[in-house]
Amino acid sequence: MTDDLLPDIRQFQTTLAERYAAHPPLDGVGLDEARRIVEAVRAPLAAGGPVMVQVDEQRIAVPGHEAHGPLRLRLYRPAQGSALPALLYLHGGGWVFFSLETHDRLMRELAARSGRVVVGVDYTRSPEARFPVALEQTVAAWRWAHAQAGVLGLDATRLALGGDSAGANLALAAALRLRDDGATGPDALLLNYGVYSDDDGSESFARFDGPRYTLGREEMRFFWRQYLGEDGRRADPLAMPLHAALHGLPRCALVVAECDVLRDGSLALAARLRAAGVEVALQRHAGTTHSFLEAVSWSPTAARALDDAAAWLRGEAAR
Repeated sequence: MTDDLLPDIRQFQTTLAERYAAHPPLDGVGLDEARRIVEAVRAPLAAGGPVMVQVDEQRIAVPGHEAHGPLRLRLYRPAQGSALPALLYLHGGGWVFFSLETHDRLMRELAARSGRVVVGVDYTRSPEARFPVALEQTVAAWRWAHAQAGVLGLDATRLALGGDSAGANLALAAALRLRDDGATGPDALLLNYGVYSDDDGSESFARFDGPRYTLGREEMRFFWRQYLGEDGRRADPLAMPLHAALHGLPRCALVVAECDVLRDGSLALAARLRAAGVEVALQRHAGTTHSFLEAVSWSPTAARALDDAAAWLRGEAAR
């Protein structure tokens, strides 16, 4: 049978599957143990890569969510400068898994390639904190970075929002909240293979559901239950931003993995953004699957995709 994944991306998918197979199935252990396994499996993906001029952490208070403690932010500074552009970045993991540690390499790659300071947001995961906690933490992080731009050496007029998978959902929803609040919003949105609604009846869900790929229908249903609860706010457009009014947003880049159950959601979002008058760069990558950017340590395909995304952030045309 012809493989629809590129060889380096198939290696990524196979390697992850083999690493997970060395541990008990995630659905057979408690959440803490499942998170420990996920961190162990993904840790090699974060090794190596660009060296930053500075990496430091800040902790900020989020009004109304003091019970979750201060919000941790990690700043990756790729170069010296007093007014560098920045990217506030939200990691994926279905709102349940992953962390600043699993995405450390990816955020350093984005910083080095784009020239932007990347601010990683350690939002509180679900089910400990359900919607809209992570969203409100994201908005608080944005407001803090914008207000403190001078102190942090950032250019307040070039502060983008971005994320992958569930993190792309949070980035888009935060931009919508800022718009609706009449606040200054991001200069750009970088949305990497995001999830924008719970519709799993699309052709891409039918085609790419299963063990040969890195994300499936039942896994996404599990994530939605953790994020929203069994009786969650599924009609809220900030939970399902594909169904929100999308006018007034900044330029958007949608990085799409062609062999991903979430592909059709990104394509639908691109169409709705364009209909709302938003400038859209649709970066489709054939032969790739969900999370493929994390394979950058060995994958030329992931490296090229990151170069394209970074060029777009700099305002340059992709190759």
